[in-house]
Amino acid sequence: MENAATAVKPRRTPLPAWVWSLVWLFVVLLGWQGLSHYKLVNPIFLSSPWEIVVSAYSLVKSGEFFQHLRLSAYVYVIGVVTGCIAGAILGMAMGWWRRFGDIVDPYVVFFSAMPRVALYPVFIMLMGVGNLSRILIVFIGVMFPMLFNAYVGAKQTPRHLLEVARVFGYRRHEIFVRVVFPASLPYLMAGFRNGVTLGMILVVVSEFFGAPGGLGQQIAVTAQFFQTSFMYAWVLYTSLLALVFVKLTDWLERKVLWWS
Repeated sequence: MENAATAVKPRRTPLPAWVWSLVWLFVVLLGWQGLSHYKLVNPIFLSSPWEIVVSAYSLVKSGEFFQHLRLSAYVYVIGVVTGCIAGAILGMAMGWWRRFGDIVDPYVVFFSAMPRVALYPVFIMLMGVGNLSRILIVFIGVMFPMLFNAYVGAKQTPRHLLEVARVFGYRRHEIFVRVVFPASLPYLMAGFRNGVTLGMILVVVSEFFGAPGGLGQQIAVTAQFFQTSFMYAWVLYTSLLALVFVKLTDWLERKVLWWS
């Protein structure tokens, strides 16, 4: 008779998370396609997944996608990069130099409470309908999340690390570079991750208001003319681009924060 102790069944290896994600995606798309096939949803408001895929492919094949992607990418990259740099510098300075932080804090809170999109008509009146006004909207929208994360990161640097640095004779600027900045990196990366996602949203929204082109402008135009499948195709591309940028940010975070 076989010993019961040796007859233990091997443990099943759980499926990776990405497999379950694909399974759920397949189930949702299959159900969606079924509802569209049997006319249970109005095609004017909700196209079928297959029609969206066909429309998305036609946009790539014709080159229209890349044409509008260039316009949005230009505004996005400049706005996000400059916004993150400015927010990181100002936030780190506020967290490290307490006196400076106390002076600037009321202005930061005041301007951060303003709705970003509501400022866009003002920028249009001042600078016209062009890339500069849209870049400024993205810049402001991205800067404040980065600023708050940098401020918290610099302010919450562990006190024992600062004391050890002083014992070793580090000067104030050396403490900032060798202790405060590395300790703030997790907060900076979190702010950058938020900025990457928020920047894409602001680019699309800013292009709703009379932009000559771009992903957001195409979403607005196709929705206005009830080209539903093309509208969803543009939305799909926008979401996929945001996903790619977030995954690149995660990869960069693993490289920068290699010790975490």
